[in-house]
Amino acid sequence: MMEHATIVHGITQGRTHPGGWTEHEATGRAVVRCTCGLDSGIVPETQAAQIADDHRRTAAEARA
Repeated sequence: MMEHATIVHGITQGRTHPGGWTEHEATGRAVVRCTCGLDSGIVPETQAAQIADDHRRTAAEARA
């Protein structure tokens, strides 16, 4: 099975103001998900990149 890890980043926090307009602020957080079932939960973006790299490396070693 070929795995495909995805980093979902750019998670924002919305705030609705009077008049109906919404402000979005970056949170600096991300989620790593893979077709194998890996779900990191919400983590800092820098940690998400490391989780994805580690997961790819581990999956490649398992296939070898």
